[in-house]
Amino acid sequence: MKKINKHKLFIFIILIVCLFLLFMFFKKFFFEIIKYQINNDFDGMKSFVEDKGIIGCLLIVLMEGLQMVGVFISAEFLQTAVAMSYPWYIALLLCNLGVIIGATIIYILVNTFKFDSSIFKKTAAKIKNYSIKNKNTQILMYVLFIMPVVPFGAICYYGSSQNISYRRYILTCATGCIPSIFSSIFLGNAIRYIITNEISIWILVAIVIAFMILLLLFCSFLLKKVFNTSTKNTPDSPWYSVFLFIFKLIFKNDANFNKIEQLNFDGPFIVLSNHPSPFDAYLTAKTIYPIKPAFIMNRYYFKSKFNKRLLNKIGTIPKKLFSPDMETIKKSLKTIKAGYPIYMCPEGRLSVDGTNYEVSIETAKFIKQLKLPLVIIKINGAYIAKPKWRKKQFKTKVRTEISKLLSSQEVCEKSIEELNLIINEGIKYNDFEFIKNKKLTFKSKNKALGLENILYYCPHCHNEHCLLTHGNTIKCSKCNFELTIQDDYHFNKNEYNINNIHDWYDLIKKFERQNIKNNINISCDVIVKKFNFADEKLNEEGKGTCYLNNNEFKFVGDLKVKEFTHTIENLKALAFSCGEEFECYFNDELYYFYPIENKSQCVKWALIVDELQKNEVDREK
Repeated sequence: MKKINKHKLFIFIILIVCLFLLFMFFKKFFFEIIKYQINNDFDGMKSFVEDKGIIGCLLIVLMEGLQMVGVFISAEFLQTAVAMSYPWYIALLLCNLGVIIGATIIYILVNTFKFDSSIFKKTAAKIKNYSIKNKNTQILMYVLFIMPVVPFGAICYYGSSQNISYRRYILTCATGCIPSIFSSIFLGNAIRYIITNEISIWILVAIVIAFMILLLLFCSFLLKKVFNTSTKNTPDSPWYSVFLFIFKLIFKNDANFNKIEQLNFDGPFIVLSNHPSPFDAYLTAKTIYPIKPAFIMNRYYFKSKFNKRLLNKIGTIPKKLFSPDMETIKKSLKTIKAGYPIYMCPEGRLSVDGTNYEVSIETAKFIKQLKLPLVIIKINGAYIAKPKWRKKQFKTKVRTEISKLLSSQEVCEKSIEELNLIINEGIKYNDFEFIKNKKLTFKSKNKALGLENILYYCPHCHNEHCLLTHGNTIKCSKCNFELTIQDDYHFNKNEYNINNIHDWYDLIKKFERQNIKNNINISCDVIVKKFNFADEKLNEEGKGTCYLNNNEFKFVGDLKVKEFTHTIENLKALAFSCGEEFECYFNDELYYFYPIENKSQCVKWALIVDELQKNEVDREK
């Protein structure tokens, strides 16, 4: 027979009692007072409060205290109701007395009975999101009491677990909660005034919105001024939690984080992962949480002023894709020296076909020089959730796990070639095998939409840029060759043994390798946009033509820089957006090339450069 968890049973009993008291308060007291207020019968309301005032007061104090112990009922919800039932000074006294009682119960539970339930662990984790280095417990508690997103009970659980006397603890709780109670009283009185004077509900909505804006501005001021400046522009910034919260709202999938309970590294380390989706930074951060790594991200994301401010606040390190960037190295070293781990996707770009790119040996050289521990995380399922070629996100199972773990000593003992092999093996994945092994199914009617922007070659008639998609089907407009994606995200059986997207993309690679042997020579007319990250006034837009052969990539256009050339040896890769553009750097400026015709050819340019690079590496070997 399964043993009953005493802590969970205690919390459950508290929940039942609190809900019963809440029910009694609203049924026997609150709703009756509201009726008197609506009818403007203030004499009747006064008599009612005098008759049942003591019972109402006791209910309020008990509920305020017990909801803190269980951390399951919003304090603002209860305090607003109290403010609608009593004069402001009585409401303040009752709520504050309830906080004192609740805080005392929590202090006794934690320090006398060593209470350590799942409730405590969850609240402690929540508080860690707002942790402030080199600030004492009381200052942190005062800041947290003002912030509306943190329950009073969570703050009290945290404070009672710290090295603080009961006198200092209870004084902090009793005074720290007052601003929040006052804000609830203000809101409650506003609601009561609108009800009794039959004012339009839209006035109430406007008041609530204005009140929330003022509260957010005040909290923003606190985050900026009260929090220790040593956390500014680092992963310890409270904005780091905002960043993760935004991703949590966007990412609508069932993620299983296979965590190692504790990464026993004394100091900073390097985190790498494969790059199947736009959510990989979030998934990686959640895998090693509460450790907070600094992200190395594409410099393009810093172009927007809003993005730049947010990313700088959380210590993100900008990186030019496939181009030397001294600022990245300097900021990485500074971040490491400050004691923070750094995270990057060594592939440098999102997967096209649900498998990983081969990582350049330069990553192994960089890690070898740093002599830091190495953590490699493998993400499975995220490609199917949101690949780069599909606009919509699908719901599926996502799994992350730490696939490789090397100490600093092991990193130093390995050769660069051995490290490179470990990195490539650590991030190796195939999401179609993951789907097959997990027996996942997808009932969507639009599984193929967007595939024409990566699968541009017909295996039947050998024409290019002739594929069209509709629903779950991809079809050639030249020969009517057609494949349909089944519920398991694999194609229907066909004579070409193309089981999935990865198989078809492999077929296209073989086709382009043959073209390269015959000396490739392609060109396309483009609209070009040039971005200068140091000075927006130097941004330009124009037209031109891109050329690519076995030896070089060349652009000729009508910008101030009329033309430039990259040898294949120097052009490590062409990043691209499906059906939109391909891109590269020249003289520290980023050039985006938008094909005027056949926008699906963007992937072709990127793929050919990849294959030419492989030939270059093979020649060097």
